[in-house]
Amino acid sequence: MKIWKIAGVLSFCMLAGCGNLSAGDEQQLKDGLQDASQQLGGVMEEAGAAWEKAQAEIEAEMAKINWAEKIFLEENSDGKPVRVVKNDGTTVEDMDAFLEAIQVSDWTKVDALPADVTESGTFALRQNATIKLGETVSNTDYKIAQMTVYKEGYVTLEILDGMTKYLDILIPKENFVAVYQVPEDVAAYLQDCAA
Repeated sequence: MKIWKIAGVLSFCMLAGCGNLSAGDEQQLKDGLQDASQQLGGVMEEAGAAWEKAQAEIEAEMAKINWAEKIFLEENSDGKPVRVVKNDGTTVEDMDAFLEAIQVSDWTKVDALPADVTESGTFALRQNATIKLGETVSNTDYKIAQMTVYKEGYVTLEILDGMTKYLDILIPKENFVAVYQVPEDVAAYLQDCAA
């Protein structure tokens, strides 16, 4: 049934007032409302299928992102350097030496963290906010990620709201957690830094 027929049925209902409808008119009204309901249900099913397809495509694209390179290499070179803050609140002073030692390009992304790993330390990754019109320096500081180091040579990066603001409305939060297996020397370096 076309939308103009639905509008016609609804107009008929309004014009009919509070009086009794004839059996034929009542049946026509019921049929029209049932058709409208079915069409609306079909549209909602199509919209739901389109939404599920879009989410699957987004999740597939999110899985391709190398968060370690995005944070340590790309974000750090965009004029807003990333600061690494240790558990004790101190900041890594020489970021160039830190980046060279952690060899981010040698990290291997894995699907999941093994169950039997032991956490050996965490780092907060922080970055200044974007400078706004009229500002020369941004006084706002965001925690963009949490990096957790494990004794067995794994690192997790949990990307936080400072970098993904409002994206988790559309994309499930688990897409913002990445697990990496790192070379032994990198694992040892990060564990020493975290201590």
